[in-house]
Amino acid sequence: MAGRRQPIEGFMVELPSGVIFEVKGLLHPPGKVLAYPRYLPDPAGNRVREGRRYRKAASWRERQALLREDPLSRYVAYDPVLGDAFCFLPLAELAAIYDPVAKLAELRREAGKLARPGREALKMAEELVERAGLSWSDVGVSGSLLVGLSGEASDIDLVFYGRDACLKAYRALREMREDGLARPLGAEELSAILAARSADTLYDPEVFAAREPGKLLQGTFEGVLYSIRLVPARGPEPYGRVRFRALGTAEIRAVVADASEAIFTPCRYRLREVELLSGAQEPEALVSFRLRFCEHAREGEEIAARGKLEEAIGPGGRRELRLVVGGCPGDYFMPLKA
Repeated sequence: MAGRRQPIEGFMVELPSGVIFEVKGLLHPPGKVLAYPRYLPDPAGNRVREGRRYRKAASWRERQALLREDPLSRYVAYDPVLGDAFCFLPLAELAAIYDPVAKLAELRREAGKLARPGREALKMAEELVERAGLSWSDVGVSGSLLVGLSGEASDIDLVFYGRDACLKAYRALREMREDGLARPLGAEELSAILAARSADTLYDPEVFAAREPGKLLQGTFEGVLYSIRLVPARGPEPYGRVRFRALGTAEIRAVVADASEAIFTPCRYRLREVELLSGAQEPEALVSFRLRFCEHAREGEEIAARGKLEEAIGPGGRRELRLVVGGCPGDYFMPLKA
């Protein structure tokens, strides 16, 4: 199943070698897509598609390591607009583009033949679309379901596109949680998630246990784990409208001044009372492209964080210093109280 739209967050793409990448963000150079390896052909892998075995590159650290080795290292290059080196795949070299919206449409056509978790993913999408009054073009399915590598234990991964649709979906998700249709993560799920995420992210276990169950973008639906990404755009951002300059790393303590964009991917928190523990300058905002940092802190809360410091230069020369968390080993972002 190959899509035709320009790939953005939530899409996956595949090279002729069979390596499947997940697309990150909304900003991509012309003719290329910024993406990271997610599933790799492996005779010992525990996932099977059309007779071929795959394994999942689970941690961010492993994905970064793969990009330092041949044959994938040739796709890593410096980009003058993004101001750093990333993995860029030429669109002309892709064997397939997997579109989340098109895949969900396929699940709808095959509704009577679906197994777990496709059946539950479709049911959850139907519930959210109906409650929020959305179009089917607003929502898609991502993760292992998107590329035909799901199994009985796979999660539900939904993605919504467009700011208005995202806000409506989030309100509908809150209603589902209040009605008991969507449930918070339990102790067993939390323990497993903490163990997996701790491989590349520093957490305070007490804060984690207190905060994670309250996040609406993750939980369980009919006994299946789910995660939802809310992408505030429907297509790529104009390349070159905003330019970025890397300024090293920084470690801070700060107070969250505005968390109104904490539900989106990428999430964004405006900061105040910033105390610079290390680094060149004090950031005005914290940004992350990782779902684990959505809904992570509330307005007025004190946080501690470490990440890449960068300057964003927009139209008219408007400059903003921001801390980008989640792209490097040792990054962290945590509220200082449970």
